[in-house]
Amino acid sequence: MPIEGIVLQMKSLHIHTVVNFPFPTPPDRKTLANAETTLAYLGALTIPASLSKDSGTITELGRAMSLFPLSPRFSRMLVSAKVQGCLPHIISIVSALSVGDPFLWEDALEHEEDNSDDDAELSHIKNAAIKAKEANKLRRKSFFQSQHVSNPTNL
Repeated sequence: MPIEGIVLQMKSLHIHTVVNFPFPTPPDRKTLANAETTLAYLGALTIPASLSKDSGTITELGRAMSLFPLSPRFSRMLVSAKVQGCLPHIISIVSALSVGDPFLWEDALEHEEDNSDDDAELSHIKNAAIKAKEANKLRRKSFFQSQHVSNPTNL
C-alpha cells in the first residue's frame, strides 16, 4: 500500500522524523525513504542537501496537498489545476482515477450454495449454455437487489 499519504499527513502534523515514529507495525525504513523522495518530487517536501538523519520539511504546497483526503499524487493534480485555471476538468479526471474498478466481473459474484430456486426457475431450459447464461443473469439480478440498486433492467 502506498504510504506517501500517511507520511504527508504526519509531516503536516509536525512529526518531522517519521522514521522514528513508534508505529504499532512499522513499515520498512526504505519504504518511508521512498515515500519522502516521492513527496519531494511532487513538491510537498524539501529534502535537505546533506544526507544527515534530518528528513524533509513540508512546503506550503505540501500543506495544501495534505488537506485533501486523496493520494498526494491526486491532490497535487488538484492544487496545480487550481493554479492553471482548469480545476473542473481535473476534478473529473481525478474522480475517475481515484475510483476502483467500476466493472462487475462474473467471478466476483458469489455462487449461492442453495440453487434450488434457480433450478426450479430454469427447469424449462434444455440447452446447458443458455441455462448457464440465465443462471448468471439471475445471480447478477440477486446481487444488484442485495446492493439496493434500483432498476437493474439492463442485465
